[in-house]
Amino acid sequence: MVHIFGWGYVAGIPFSLIVFAGLAVIFGLVLHKTTFGRRVYAIGNNAVASRYSGIEVDKIKLIIFTVTGTMSAVAALFLSSRMGSVRPNVATGYEMEVIAAVVLGGVSSQGGKGRMIGAVLALFVIGFLRYGLGLINISSQVLLIIIGLLLVFAVLIPNVRSKLKIKVRR
Repeated sequence: MVHIFGWGYVAGIPFSLIVFAGLAVIFGLVLHKTTFGRRVYAIGNNAVASRYSGIEVDKIKLIIFTVTGTMSAVAALFLSSRMGSVRPNVATGYEMEVIAAVVLGGVSSQGGKGRMIGAVLALFVIGFLRYGLGLINISSQVLLIIIGLLLVFAVLIPNVRSKLKIKVRR
């Protein structure tokens, strides 16, 4: 039964993709259309100002960490089902790809800015990049370098744009 998580299909669509799309829509709606989502963005912008504004910062952070842990467990269930085995270091090295996808998607590394759709699209870009470079037999070390450079440019470009806007306005 657990095998369906990693290899199952529903109407020709992978079950994991259906769950991913469903959760992306749910979390996108929660982040962008609810009071809770606005509070999360406010805390990301400035936790101290949010606290003074009456937002229960500690309670919201606890909820966010709990949901993050739960989603990590769901991801582990899908990954272990796909791999057919479990090791404590099976996902070592995925951190850089996750950070690259989020930053490439337009989420600010300083917090409080970004949209869910950008992160989802960037995740697909990195996935297709990984898959395509694997098809032409690029080594995993070169792939990590390419994704690292993508991350550097994703962080560099908004900073350069903001510096240029400041100089132009003066």
